[in-house]
Amino acid sequence: MKNFYTIRTLLLALFVVSLGFFTSCGDDDENAIDGGQVQLLSFGPTGAKHGEEIRFIGHNLNKVESIQFQGATVAKEQFIEHSSELIRLTVPEDAMEGVVTLKVSGGDDVVSKSILSFTVPITVTDVTAEARPGGTIAISGTKLTWVDSVGFGDEIVKQFISKTATKIELQVPANAKTGKLIIYGGGEDPTFLETENEVVITLPVVTSITPANIRHDEVLTITGTNLDLVDQVKFPGGGQVTTFVSQSATEITLKVPTNATNGAPTLVTKGSMVEVKPTQTISIILPVITNISTVRHTQNTTITGTDLDKIKEITFPGNFTVAKANFVSQTGTQIVVAVPAMATPGTLSYKTMHDFAVTSATNFNVLLPSVSSYAPAVVAPNGTLTINGTNLDLIKDITFGGMTTKVSTFLNQSASRLQVTVPTAAKTGVLKFTLASGYVVEAAELTVVMPTVSSITPTPVAPGAYLTVNGSNLNLVKLVKFTGGAEVATFLTQTENQIILLVPSSAKSGKLTLVTHTNTEVETTQEATVGAAAPTIRSFIYDDALAAGWAKWDGYNGIDVQDLNNTTNIKRGTKSFKITFSGASGTIQLKPGDANFANGYTHLVLYVKGGGTANTRAAIQFKLVGGAFTSEQAFDIVAGEYTVVQIPLSSFGNISAGIDEFLIKNQGTIPNTFYIDDLGLR
Repeated sequence: MKNFYTIRTLLLALFVVSLGFFTSCGDDDENAIDGGQVQLLSFGPTGAKHGEEIRFIGHNLNKVESIQFQGATVAKEQFIEHSSELIRLTVPEDAMEGVVTLKVSGGDDVVSKSILSFTVPITVTDVTAEARPGGTIAISGTKLTWVDSVGFGDEIVKQFISKTATKIELQVPANAKTGKLIIYGGGEDPTFLETENEVVITLPVVTSITPANIRHDEVLTITGTNLDLVDQVKFPGGGQVTTFVSQSATEITLKVPTNATNGAPTLVTKGSMVEVKPTQTISIILPVITNISTVRHTQNTTITGTDLDKIKEITFPGNFTVAKANFVSQTGTQIVVAVPAMATPGTLSYKTMHDFAVTSATNFNVLLPSVSSYAPAVVAPNGTLTINGTNLDLIKDITFGGMTTKVSTFLNQSASRLQVTVPTAAKTGVLKFTLASGYVVEAAELTVVMPTVSSITPTPVAPGAYLTVNGSNLNLVKLVKFTGGAEVATFLTQTENQIILLVPSSAKSGKLTLVTHTNTEVETTQEATVGAAAPTIRSFIYDDALAAGWAKWDGYNGIDVQDLNNTTNIKRGTKSFKITFSGASGTIQLKPGDANFANGYTHLVLYVKGGGTANTRAAIQFKLVGGAFTSEQAFDIVAGEYTVVQIPLSSFGNISAGIDEFLIKNQGTIPNTFYIDDLGLR
């Protein structure tokens, strides 16, 4: 091994020889000279090296018999020069740092007050190449007595087994790791040096691990060398073993942790905690499920596989756990267990006796109702629905779309077919089957249809005339009921989108009721207006709006509502004129743009419907140009039904002066609500 010297730049001063001397006495020693006492004044030089000359200056030095260094003594016979004022000698190779003692014949010894230090060039020629923690290594070289400590990385050794100038023996620390050693020296300027090569700290070596396939909590044998250095063994999966069944330099036996997984275990050394990972691996033997029989809820399923006797519990999909105590039977190759009532198809999981969780690669399935078809595919409320499929006998009740109420009464039921009456409130949507176990299965969407009406024409329609009903799913209708009780079961034509029928003589105005073949009744939002044929209106005053040039004024004597844009109680078009009087003589004021608007016409025509439950009356009156009023022409308003009112213009008297205001007046009823649709002249 090569020689090494200091590697720090700041320690280059180690080899510089100082010309100074150590001072060894003070002023109070002057009186000792005449008394014949030995006195040391100084010694040096301060940078003296072993084998070099050093001088001691003082008084009465001729009485000195020897000079004692730390670690070596020089007798007076070995002095180069010896007088009362000066002693010269060569520094012994074994001299160490410390005080110097002058041994005096017949008097007291003199001990230097200053410490003699040396610049020492320590060298290392050889170091033990490999050692175990706790073992012994040797360091060979020169000036090794000046070695203060040896560093193994962060571990510093100050206590040596033996130390001479050429050899040091020391114990390898327990925490030592492979690396270069740091040699720390003493002397005037302490230095350190680093070994050229690393000292290899012996580590455990694994030659085999048996058995390669093993179960949790079984004993594993690890063989190799230096295994007595192992403090603990870590397993994949987080398992860690610190207590072994047995341990020697060549073998470790231990129990496999219950959370260990497949892979190579890791050996951790004592002290240094260095990890050693062998190439050998282990495989944990776990229960394996190869087949799960498919049965119904609450029935016994048979699970087959290997090592099944190591299973302590099974968790079915839906998080339903069955403990070992509740198994019907259990062997190494088979488990029989009842399927939980609410278990769902999916992945089965289980735990071993040591609480190791395992997910089965074999999926769990349970017999459930399955629908292949609905007949008919489109069904009406109150109709009979036939459901075809498998396991339909498991169904306890059915929830139809749009409903929360369950249907539990069936017309007939078997494993492959179920017939049920569709509830009146059923809507299009998925069917939900509830099993006896409480488990719910969603089936395909079922289309439930009802007749809908978009329009009824003409309006009004006279008894004995043809009425056209337009809409969708009208082919489901077997009967049309009119307000007043009249019914029509024979249609002129009937398609999915239209029905044409003859209006009975007893029919009344109002909403129609459509009765389906399944006896479901659907009431229309539109009304059929039944009455005499409408007279021809040649000039409209109101037809969804006032005619051009006309205006509505505020009115007087108590009016709550006078809405020209009302969208309810419409006879024709999209709007009606709604009037509500709150005064017995309340009056609506309409202002014509042309005072002679009535010239050339013979009748005033209006269609009116009462908004209350009892018939009422109203009247028409004109205010003429010049301020005169005509007589009031009263008319009846039938509650809940549009009727036509025709007033001869001649009944108002002479209106040749022109009409300034068209007045609609209440005839005493409070409140009085009615609707006008239409208003005009013929």
